[in-house]
Amino acid sequence: MRGRLRALAAAAAIVAVAALTGCVAPAGGARIVVARFGNATADPVVVSLTGLTPGEDVVLRATATTTAGTWTSRALYAVPPSGRVDLSSQQPITAPHVRPDAAAPFWSMSGPSLSQSQLQRAWAEGPVQVELTAEQQGARVAVAQVPRTPLSAQSVERVVTVDALASAAVPTSAAAPAGAAVSADQTQALRAGTLFTPLPTLVHPRPGVVLIDGDDDAASGAFAARRIAAIGFPVLLLPAFGPEGQIPGSAALSVEAFDAARAWLARDPGVDPDHIVVYGTGRAAPLALWFAASEPQTVYGAIAASGPTAELCASSSGAPTLLNEGRPVPCASPNSRIADTPILPLNRIPGPLLLACGTADELLPSACDWTRAGADERGARAQGETLIAPGSAHELSAPPMLPIGLDGLPPATAQATEDARVAFWSRVTALLEGAIGP
Repeated sequence: MRGRLRALAAAAAIVAVAALTGCVAPAGGARIVVARFGNATADPVVVSLTGLTPGEDVVLRATATTTAGTWTSRALYAVPPSGRVDLSSQQPITAPHVRPDAAAPFWSMSGPSLSQSQLQRAWAEGPVQVELTAEQQGARVAVAQVPRTPLSAQSVERVVTVDALASAAVPTSAAAPAGAAVSADQTQALRAGTLFTPLPTLVHPRPGVVLIDGDDDAASGAFAARRIAAIGFPVLLLPAFGPEGQIPGSAALSVEAFDAARAWLARDPGVDPDHIVVYGTGRAAPLALWFAASEPQTVYGAIAASGPTAELCASSSGAPTLLNEGRPVPCASPNSRIADTPILPLNRIPGPLLLACGTADELLPSACDWTRAGADERGARAQGETLIAPGSAHELSAPPMLPIGLDGLPPATAQATEDARVAFWSRVTALLEGAIGP
């Protein structure tokens, strides 16, 4: 939390470039001040209230209107003699969070139960309108409107087919142009993945990311890929289990499919082919680490969170998660002890590696044990590359500020998970920016 407050304090130092939104109620001087450091749904905000009646508690509500429903949050604060409530330093009396947090009205909202595709449409693809209201003695005293642009507005999304990836291995004039993508209405071929390129268009090549999508709810590639593109890096989203159009889970990812995807991305004029990073979370984390450790000549670095650091089988019967020339890649039983399981040789990864876990991971309670084992295998370089987030739940790699993947968690766990998301994406940004060549 201290790191987050420091980051917000630093942001406040450049408040002159932030957009300030507030609306004063006609009957008094109460005001909600929102400092916005970017307009997208995942960009940070700092909320404070001024001009309140001292000694009277204030209720702060947030209501987000999306294409898939409405989300709300409510917090109660005591008003000090100054009439000012600073959410970054003041403890709430009651709230869906337990510690001071300047952005809590946004990420702590709860809403309808939706499918993964509905969540994606609401929080990654559609605009969001947030209304903040302050009430004292049952009367509304201030209102602020905070429009939020979708993550999708910060990148261009293109379908990539199996045939398009295959062209990367054909060095002839018949091959598709470097970086070419095929729209859904131009082909009936299987969809192999999705390319996200930043807006505005890159002038100089930058590190590219192959994101292996395990479809892990709030931490899925639908959100992570757009977040990576939003911070300025091209990303190719590759399903962990075969091309779209097949029965989910019917085909493990193949080494050949990954290699074709990496080679195809490396030909894009906006990508630095010497700095390809592979990303995976949850069940896709060991796949990302396997490729980074096994192909150091073509994969520069890796990012993995909330998953094992060993190549585990998909089931105790030995079902593989990875195929090489049609044969299963050796995998360990998911029932084996960590101490008895071969950890992937992470010391072979030539560039940076980010490993992350939450100590309160409800889906993989051993997540941080796996992370520590991976850090030990990595060696001295693991220092500074490992994020062990105290109290965080499984989905620490979802973009910050979004009220997804937190419903049902205890308030302390939800807040720790949001803090972990801020720390995780700060490190992802630093890793990718550090990989930019001269």
